[in-house]
Amino acid sequence: MNLIVFLLENARYSLDVKNVEEIIPLPYITPLANLPSFIRGIINLRGAAVPVVDLRKRIGLKSKSDELNDTVIIVNFHDTITGLIVDRVLYVIDVYEDQFIPPPEMLNGIDVKYMYAAVQVDKQLTVVLNLDNILTLKEREELLGLDVCHADIG
Repeated sequence: MNLIVFLLENARYSLDVKNVEEIIPLPYITPLANLPSFIRGIINLRGAAVPVVDLRKRIGLKSKSDELNDTVIIVNFHDTITGLIVDRVLYVIDVYEDQFIPPPEMLNGIDVKYMYAAVQVDKQLTVVLNLDNILTLKEREELLGLDVCHADIG
């Protein structure tokens, strides 16, 4: 399995590369009303409105102001294209399933439901996030149902 490793609050996290469409610098995000607080808004990705999740806020880390090196990982899971804001993408690694260990019950205050597993890479623990729990089925349906006029997005 290939994992894309990134930083959130100086800790290493990762996602399965098979769900990653692309990685882009943090663009202008158009805020929308009546969305959960962890959804920052939408971006214009080649003419398509893509919702963007503040991954820090979603998994329970403290929010921070945007920085120049912040990155958006565009993921596709269950036919939903979504952007995930991360501090910085580091690298892609190849790991085997037998290298995975159960995730810690709590890590920096993050609930175990957001973690799929953990893996030791270069003497550092990397948490593999469970993308299915980043957005619930109901939340994905709400995002798919957004009625967004393309003229409204930056």
